[in-house]
Amino acid sequence: MINHHFYYLIINLASVSFPLLFSFYPSISFHKEWKPLFISLSITAVLFILWDEWFTRILVWSFNPKYILGIYIGHLPLEEILFFLLIPYCLVFMYHCSARLFDERKKESKEINVVRTLISILILVIGILNIYKWYTGFTFIITGICLLAIPYTILGKKINWKRFGIVYLFGLLPFFIVNGLLTSIPIVEYNNAENLSLRIGSIPVEDTIYNLLLFLVNVVLYNYFKKLYSS
Repeated sequence: MINHHFYYLIINLASVSFPLLFSFYPSISFHKEWKPLFISLSITAVLFILWDEWFTRILVWSFNPKYILGIYIGHLPLEEILFFLLIPYCLVFMYHCSARLFDERKKESKEINVVRTLISILILVIGILNIYKWYTGFTFIITGICLLAIPYTILGKKINWKRFGIVYLFGLLPFFIVNGLLTSIPIVEYNNAENLSLRIGSIPVEDTIYNLLLFLVNVVLYNYFKKLYSS
């Protein structure tokens, strides 16, 4: 019988086990990209951990002490800190593996940019309309702004947005499994006054946008530093 206090740690380690193991597979060789990867993971982790600490302090969400080790950094359990390193590793691993399926030299179609812009505006509008709800408002507004602005910066000009979108959608399957466990056990508990109270199973709909932003920031930084160190 597994001790309940190990549940969150086990979910983290199980999530990263497959990507970590196959990082050394010759045709993937993701381990050769660890330098730009770890720089991007570190930067993003700091940003999201600060956000997470703030939302935990103001009770947007909380962590069930029954399913964590009880080791805290600030108001965050150790497992939550690890989450922002291990889960993004999995996300960028999927993005890395998708490279051979897309021709990065091919100019992006106008239709892709129109779709991205419309989705960005929709996310931004939902955030503005729900600005009084911390999780919904803050997450949707920040994500909408980033999706709109990043493609026009030095960080986002080389991103293949079709590839990004397809990998994100494909990654929703493992996302629903991992987040489904975290929210159904539950390990992470949400204050419904700060979200739309709309769930996909046990998962707040805001988590899909939060995951989109986490994926976006990591991929953009990874892509930037990868090209920087290869030049």
